Amino acid sequence: MKGKAAFILGAAVGYVLGTRAGREQFEKIKASARSAMDHPAVKDKVAQAETKINDVVREQGAKVTDQVANMVKERFANGSTPRPAATTDAPDDASNGPTSAWDTPAR
Repeated sequence: MKGKAAFILGAAVGYVLGTRAGREQFEKIKASARSAMDHPAVKDKVAQAETKINDVVREQGAKVTDQVANMVKERFANGSTPRPAATTDAPDDASNGPTSAWDTPAR
């Protein structure tokens, strides 16, 4: 739904920018969009969508939180803690010096 709305908005903006009428055509499009958004049926559908989205986010948010908590508990229960990867600033043994400009020391 969000993708469709973005496409329609982009098409409208492109149309306005591409027309010679310019501002006048933009005002017509804006007025028709405003009147469409003020229509009671549209307002009702928007309210229904907001309610449904909020419900899904609340429900799924709790599930995700529980899953993350369970994963953390499992990690610490097994005694394995995540360790950062070992990194060194020294070049590899096979290297004879810097391999790129990024590896060259500043002078």
